[in-house]
Amino acid sequence: MKIAFTPATISFLPMAYTLAKSFLIHNPDYKFYIFLLDPVNELTNPFQHDKIIYVSIANIEIEGFEELQNSYSISELSFALKPALSLYLLENFPDLKHVFYFDADIYVYNSLEHAEKLLETYDLLLTPHFLSPINDDKIPSELHILRTGVYNMGFAAFKNSENAKSVLRWWKTRVFDFGFENNNLGLAADQMYMSLAPVLFKNVGIIRHKGYNFAYWNIHERKLSEYNGTYFINSEYPLVFIHFAKFDPHNPDHLTGMKHFNRMLPGEDPLVKKLCSEYANQLISTGFDNYISIKSVYFKSKARQAHDRMKTSKNFRERFKNIITLFGSLLPGFVKKGMTKSALFTLRNIR
Repeated sequence: MKIAFTPATISFLPMAYTLAKSFLIHNPDYKFYIFLLDPVNELTNPFQHDKIIYVSIANIEIEGFEELQNSYSISELSFALKPALSLYLLENFPDLKHVFYFDADIYVYNSLEHAEKLLETYDLLLTPHFLSPINDDKIPSELHILRTGVYNMGFAAFKNSENAKSVLRWWKTRVFDFGFENNNLGLAADQMYMSLAPVLFKNVGIIRHKGYNFAYWNIHERKLSEYNGTYFINSEYPLVFIHFAKFDPHNPDHLTGMKHFNRMLPGEDPLVKKLCSEYANQLISTGFDNYISIKSVYFKSKARQAHDRMKTSKNFRERFKNIITLFGSLLPGFVKKGMTKSALFTLRNIR
């Protein structure tokens, strides 16, 4: 048994469904789970498929989930659920060989047989943001990527093994405790922690196939081409999937928001433009405009979110202070003094 999945709010349902369909076309021996941060109701009716299973998060017992609701934004909540849902699948389906995780804003163009082959050797698979140095002054730069994590966690694969489950339990604890998005504190939700995984755990595989996770952050090293209806990267690697991060289907000339990316002018690459337009058309025809403004049951206004975070921040601050105290006890006095000042500043600015 093989499963792929994504979490999604009801507003992202057209994207999640488009991802699932594209995946199943090329990987028909899988089932695809869409975990909704909303009820499964009549709004899911237009998105039925015999291999797509909808499960409401409310129907899964996840320890610590109530605290997450009270302190995390919708996006942080979705990110924090990645390891918990991966564990849920591996622990509840004993005959499951492995599980693939995808962000909802991905579109699949080929089989994931390369990843399946790697899972015969490794217990989990990660995709680096890029595999070659960035030698220009465009954005994103290497520094931008270092602030968000070495690996892009829009995709990950986990074998049904004790080692993989150990990684997931570790990752779950970290993102449940410190899964905020705060660049000033070096917190990129779930992503930063997995930079440590190859150091802390054995049997971690790195996918170096450049057809995986094509996106704006690696376009400096990857050139799309087409031959006989099949897409390739650098004329060598079959294109497996594109990660359309921060993509606006009503501006399909833009691979992503220009705030995050200026390495390519809008529409500069005709093939990238073609695939962006095709993806945009699929999203819109699937009901993107009708769903994108629907508020999740877990949605909170900025004011409400700030209020709830204040209520739960005491535990966060206590955990942070304990870490600083433990780490500081191992350092020379002058270093400890400077670190304490920095920690106090950080604690005062936690949001």
